[in-house]
Amino acid sequence: MSRHIIALGGGGFHNGEDAPALNNYILKLSRRPNPRICVIPTASGDYEEFVKRFDRTFASYECRPFHLCFFNEPLPDYRAHLADCDIIYVTGGNTRAMLAIWREWGLIDILREHYERGTVLAGGSAGAICWFEQGHTDSNGLPLSPLDCLGWLKGSCSPHYNGEPARRPSYLNFVGNGTMSDGYAVEDGVGLHFVDEQFTQAITWREGKQAYRVKREGDVAIEEPIKPVQL
Repeated sequence: MSRHIIALGGGGFHNGEDAPALNNYILKLSRRPNPRICVIPTASGDYEEFVKRFDRTFASYECRPFHLCFFNEPLPDYRAHLADCDIIYVTGGNTRAMLAIWREWGLIDILREHYERGTVLAGGSAGAICWFEQGHTDSNGLPLSPLDCLGWLKGSCSPHYNGEPARRPSYLNFVGNGTMSDGYAVEDGVGLHFVDEQFTQAITWREGKQAYRVKREGDVAIEEPIKPVQL
């Protein structure tokens, strides 16, 4: 059973964006028709509007949407709640807080079990960088800083690469001075598709968007453009 991770630089349902090409791409990775797809909005503090947007968006597809929340609802048995899940979609927000909550409640081990048996993992911003060894984030407040993440994917990741003016110079500086490992920079509207922890392709549902491999050479970081496949 292949393992899939879709790491989005930004955009999609929780930004109020109609992105049917992206949504269909993720749904078609499922191991069965009419998949159960769960949104986990921990990074946003279970922002209710994200859950509503998720429900509205995926109600129009051949799938069964549901959610897993930690705030303002009775806490479920997480393993039982996710038992029949085919796709897990993680929203943006505060990555550091999200990972701390997941660790405290034992969710990381459950997610890993799902990943190992083929449950598709997807997410944007916090929901993208969390799978890497390091994420480039404002979870500690500004300025942007490195954050140790789950390490299921090698290297580092910086989302919103074209959407926030401080992103590019900050990430290039961290990779160039060795504070962050080589990795990927992802613009809003672009996703990185990994299969069995190996990068396979970049995808985009917008025109003119880009991703990059960012590597340290000497004391500087070099960007190598990755041309996304237009969905």
